[in-house]
Amino acid sequence: MKHHLFILGFVTLAALGILSTLTSLKFKNHELPWKIIALYVGGSFLAQGVSMLFWTFEMNNLTVLHVYSLFQFIAFSAFFWTTTQRRAKRQSILVITVVISILLIINSIWNESLRDFNSLGVFVSNGTIVAYSVLYFFEVLGSDSYTKNHLIVNAGILLFMCESLVVFLFGNYLKEVKFIDQIGLWLTHAITYFLFLILIYWNHVKLARTR
Repeated sequence: MKHHLFILGFVTLAALGILSTLTSLKFKNHELPWKIIALYVGGSFLAQGVSMLFWTFEMNNLTVLHVYSLFQFIAFSAFFWTTTQRRAKRQSILVITVVISILLIINSIWNESLRDFNSLGVFVSNGTIVAYSVLYFFEVLGSDSYTKNHLIVNAGILLFMCESLVVFLFGNYLKEVKFIDQIGLWLTHAITYFLFLILIYWNHVKLARTR
C-alpha cells in the first residue's frame, strides 16, 4: 500500500513541481506582487518536496509544516502589503506580520512541539490571511485599476487558505488514523492548490489582454 501511495504522491508532486516552476519563471521579472507569488510558489514546492522526502524515509515531517506555515504567512502578508496603496493599511499589515510571526515562532518552540501539528499556529496565520483577503474584496469596491489587478489571485488565496485551515485544524485527529484514511483529504488539498495556480494564470492572462 505504501508503494502505491508513494507513486501517487510522486505524481502529484511532479505535477505541482512543473506548475510551480513555470509560475516562478513566468513571474520573476514582473511587478512586485507577482514576484512575491512566484517566490511563494517556489518555496511551497520546495517544502512539499522536503516533506515527502521525510515521509518516504519514515521521518517526522511536521517540522517542515511549522517552517512552511511561517513562510506562507509572511509571503501572503507581503503580497497584500504590495496590493494596497493605503498607507494606514500597509502600516497595519507590517505591524501585524511582525507580531504574529514572533508569536508563531514562540508557539513552535514552547507550546506546540515541532514534532506535532501546529494547529493553533495555522489557525492564527491562515485566519489572518483570510481576513486580509476579505478586506481586499471590500477595498476593491470603488478602487482604482491597480488594486483590481489582483482580484482573481486574491480569490485563489481565499479558497486555498480556507481549505488549508480546515485540513490542518484537524491535524491532531489525522495523526490517529491510517494514512489510507487520510488520502481523500490530502488529495482535496492538492486539487485546491492546483486551482490556486490556475487562478494565478487566469489573472495574469486576463491582465495581459487589457494592456
